[in-house]
Amino acid sequence: MIIIVRRPMPPLVRIISYLLSGVLLALTAALILEGALSIPLYLTWLISINVFTMIFYWIDKINAAWVGESEARAARKMRIPEPALLLLALVGGSLGAFLGMYFLRHKTSKASFKMWFWLIVVAQIVALYLLWDRLPWA
Repeated sequence: MIIIVRRPMPPLVRIISYLLSGVLLALTAALILEGALSIPLYLTWLISINVFTMIFYWIDKINAAWVGESEARAARKMRIPEPALLLLALVGGSLGAFLGMYFLRHKTSKASFKMWFWLIVVAQIVALYLLWDRLPWA
């Protein structure tokens, strides 16, 4: 008889794995869109990372309801970690995160999450302002 012991994944590994999953999916989609539609890569990146960020928020919203029904499910940590959701917003998915938060009503009651989200948005606006002359469309 074989006994399989499932150890929980360390939190940092879970965060990195979700972040890399979203980024790699978005990059794959961006490269496909760039080749198929002849759109510049930075635009296809922004489109795809925002779509996948919103999908990750949607998945976490579904898991929040599903996990909330059972303590055993909660113990298995079926949710997407908040830092992973915030990092997806940081790498370009802010609009998708915003849409996921407000149309899906996900993470809107957590003040600390909203504070970090808006700090990311402000940092992106400041970076965009400071780097405007060096951007591809300038």
